[in-house]
Amino acid sequence: MDFRTATPADVPSLYALWAAAFDAPLMVPVYETDGGRLDRTVVAVLPGPTPAEDRVVASVCWTPRTLVGIPGADGATATLTVGGVANVASAPDMRGRGLVRLALTEAVEQMHAAGMDASLLFTGTPGVYRPSGWETFEVPVTRGPLLPDGAARPERSSATVVARHERPPRTESLVPTTFPAWDTDLPWQDLAALHDAFHAAPLTTRRTVEHWERRIPLWYSAAELLTARRPDGSIVGYLVVELEGEVLRVRELAVGPGDATAPERREALDALALAVRSLAREHGATRVEVRLPRVPAAAVLTDALLAPGGRETTSDATGMLRPVRRSTAEIDALRAATSGPTAGFHWPGDYL
Repeated sequence: MDFRTATPADVPSLYALWAAAFDAPLMVPVYETDGGRLDRTVVAVLPGPTPAEDRVVASVCWTPRTLVGIPGADGATATLTVGGVANVASAPDMRGRGLVRLALTEAVEQMHAAGMDASLLFTGTPGVYRPSGWETFEVPVTRGPLLPDGAARPERSSATVVARHERPPRTESLVPTTFPAWDTDLPWQDLAALHDAFHAAPLTTRRTVEHWERRIPLWYSAAELLTARRPDGSIVGYLVVELEGEVLRVRELAVGPGDATAPERREALDALALAVRSLAREHGATRVEVRLPRVPAAAVLTDALLAPGGRETTSDATGMLRPVRRSTAEIDALRAATSGPTAGFHWPGDYL
């Protein structure tokens, strides 16, 4: 068995492994947005009779991300460089041999050499990763029934802000590309400015230009994007949701500056709430899941989407953190902050 960094020759076998292990249509396209992906993909290779017949039987890849940390003694919030682990797989006939554990060890060594402060991953099988140093953290998730049609809708003081259901980012563009292209009437720069101004909770991803231009359109293409706009078309808020059967999952929110009662901000939240409720009814969704930072704007949106009765706030513990260059105590403090007063983060895809 050969453990090493992936090469271009490994790609067909690597993709075959993932196709057998995951039902995730976006996995390969998202992976291919990362220009340095092969250098950060550890594979276990079973040699074949010829090099062309070598078989990838396990994989671990990681991607660098910059995340918001926790405020220091002076009140300033530092950022962390984190290796997001993804695409962890092993061939069914090779399981039970510790291949993933060995690949994770190699990946952590790569992260350490690259200066990562910590590593982060999301999983439904935490027992696989605890022996390698990862520990779970919890974030709040609110679930409940959608407000019924007869419920009082949010008051609207005027119609100066209206919501628009955007078309998914297009797969066509003037320049040949395998990635969706933003519509000219949906400037990603406006969404990015709102995102960066709105989010400061621990573990928030600091998205780069490359993320917005290549990775984010892929995620949004599989979701529903609604914007709140002024009469001149400028964007003052946006909301991203996923529809899965009877459940509508709120994945991302950002609205312009001010507190939740500022007129334009409140109008943006009301308009987005009305639009997403209409979208839910159109698709037969009867329940809502909100996974957002604990900030007043998120509370306003939650109250405008969920019926008062039947709500429950639970903890999602699919996230796991591991120290790399930072101390265990520092990462433990970050882990504790994820369930604190401003806790919450968005979909795991933002981190991988």
